[in-house]
Amino acid sequence: MKRKLYAALGIFAAASITTACGASFEADESTVYITKQGNVIGANIEDFNEDYYDEEELEAYIADSIESYVESNGNGSLELDRFETASSEEDGVTAQLYLNYATYIDYALFNDVTLFAGTVEQAQQEGYTFDQDFVKVEDGAAAGGMDVQELLSEQGVQVVVIGEEIAVRVDGEILCVSDSNAEVTGKNTVQVHYDVEDAQAQPAYILYK
Repeated sequence: MKRKLYAALGIFAAASITTACGASFEADESTVYITKQGNVIGANIEDFNEDYYDEEELEAYIADSIESYVESNGNGSLELDRFETASSEEDGVTAQLYLNYATYIDYALFNDVTLFAGTVEQAQQEGYTFDQDFVKVEDGAAAGGMDVQELLSEQGVQVVVIGEEIAVRVDGEILCVSDSNAEVTGKNTVQVHYDVEDAQAQPAYILYK
């Protein structure tokens, strides 16, 4: 559903979002934020093409998409935080869309992507195998290869598994990431590389604590 929804908007840019609980974060690119509470926040700002859509039409389309999802998946499963357009001489017109998802499952379903967020044990129970090469992360930077088995039995380690070309932010310090598809950009941020056209593409793994 996301691809249809965002196809109406254009190119992802930057976002600043405030959650229902009062926490906030800023991103300079399309970002998925996994919170301590286990919910997921998606922040998107995109070019707004007035030749094809007007603001009222686009807002109605977004509302209908969210309503349809909630009818199938329950109240609170997905909420619109904010949608608005803004204009400037430099950037033109942009549409700002902020969505709050109750769980990682809601994000995965609505956006039609792979996403898991939880403990290592829970991930293994869901069938995730950790069979990629991994890179150790120290002070927000890649620090060479490592054997991920060292972390799989450690208490308190969380993991995000995601198959989407997007930035990811977590509430914690990243310990390691899969080598071929995750670029460390900070202590709690990663840029995931994922080609949806590649049938062999593997989701990225992000382990943190």
